[in-house]
Order: sequence, then C-alpha cells, then structure tokens
Amino acid sequence: MHTDTLQTVADTTAVWTKTGWDSILAGDGLSIAMAGLLIVFSSLAILTVLIYSIAAIIKSLHQRQIRAEQGEDAEMPKNGISGEVVAAIALALNAHVFELHDEERTIVTIQKVSKPYSPWSSKLHNMTKTPTFISGNAGRTK
Repeated sequence: MHTDTLQTVADTTAVWTKTGWDSILAGDGLSIAMAGLLIVFSSLAILTVLIYSIAAIIKSLHQRQIRAEQGEDAEMPKNGISGEVVAAIALALNAHVFELHDEERTIVTIQKVSKPYSPWSSKLHNMTKTPTFISGNAGRTK
C-alpha cells in the first residue's frame, strides 16, 4: 500500500513538471476543458430560453390586465388604430378637401443685414505674413 501512494505522488509530480499543452495532454485536461465548455454554453442556452419565456409571460399578463381594465365590451382594434384616430384623420381630410383651413398670403422677403464692425470678428488679425528666410545666414544678426 505504501508503494502505491509513492507511485501516485510520483505520477502527480511528473504531471506538474509539464506545462502548456503537454500538461493538458498528459492528464485529463482536454476532457475537463470540453466538459467546462459544454456546461457554460448549455447554461447560456437555458438562460436565453428562460429570459424569452419570462418576457412572453409578462407581455401576456399585461395584455390580460389591460383587457380586464377596459372591460369585456371594449373590443381591441384589429389593425391597431382606434376609432378616435380614424375620426381625427377623417376630419383633417374633410377640412383639407373643402379648404376650411386658413389661407396664408404672407410674402416672405430675405434682406441682407449688415453687421457693424467688431474687432472680435475681424479676420485681419488671423492673417499673418509668411516668414521669409535669407539663404546662407538665416537667424544671424549683425
């Protein structure tokens, strides 16, 4: 029994001396990595399904609550447009067809307005002379 323990310790230390891919291939590192990947991705898939199902349940409960507040006799519009919106559109079309809206006879003119001179907006101070260099003795003074 004592020799089995020593052999196990020797095998363990032999695996510890290897690094990188050698240590993974020497032991069960590859199977452990695959099991870890399988667990992580399957849990992510389960969480995705749970989140979508919870969202669908909440949406159906909200619609059920809205129907209960409106009462049984209030029918939901089939195309998503209520009667009030249809009435407003019909009224606007009627007013447009029979020209019941205000007629605007305003003439708009655009005139150029001259601004007074201001040194703050002057472009003259932003323009400087280009420096000229004398070849041969640039930077020297006599």
